[in-house]
Amino acid sequence: MLRRTSWTWSVLFAGVTLLTRDVQACAVCVGWTGGQGADRGFYWSALLLTALPFAVVAVIGAWLVRAARRPRQAPATPEPVGPEKR
Repeated sequence: MLRRTSWTWSVLFAGVTLLTRDVQACAVCVGWTGGQGADRGFYWSALLLTALPFAVVAVIGAWLVRAARRPRQAPATPEPVGPEKR
């Protein structure tokens, strides 16, 4: 059964790779005409997407440091329940 499945996937992969006619670039590059300010937009989007993982790691790190430095509070003692409070 494993051999048949492997053969089926091999034929499917070969068919998809060999029978394709047109291969296009990314969706953004295909329709890009280079309008005014487009270069600046690509620059800032690439810059922000590059910086995003570093910002996420920094926020998580700051949260962990803050949680570690915060003093621990003792649990509150419950008040006695009953008709008499002394």
